[in-house]
Amino acid sequence: MKLDIDIKRLANGVSVGCAILCLLEIAVALTLSAFKVITLKPASQILASILASVGGTAVIVLCFWWMASALQHALDKEENGGEQVKKGVTTGYNKRLMAQGIWIVISIFVPKIIYGDFVSVVTICGLLPLLFPRIAILGLQKTGRINT
Repeated sequence: MKLDIDIKRLANGVSVGCAILCLLEIAVALTLSAFKVITLKPASQILASILASVGGTAVIVLCFWWMASALQHALDKEENGGEQVKKGVTTGYNKRLMAQGIWIVISIFVPKIIYGDFVSVVTICGLLPLLFPRIAILGLQKTGRINT
């Protein structure tokens, strides 16, 4: 299946925006840690924060591409009727939501299992990327790269 040019442009823009926001998140976390605003005591927590940020970004970008693929698949079935489109979009949305839910559980409980205690910074670094697509889309709209 080949993605429509508009869908592909949006997905590429969101992917690049999410990557930039991921790097920004890591830089902010390391800067705050350097100035002792947040505590990342063992060096493994710094690595865990970076991995959580990159992992969360990878999950959300893959989910966004999954959504784009489901949307294109539903639009390809448009000639069969609007019900097929609605069903395809709903199914894609539900699967994407489940993948994000699994990532939320992983982000919360894996640091607790590894460190024996709740590590809020690592958890936040894992959960924050779930907001990146919306921020990236807002940035694309403000710069005029996509229509509102």
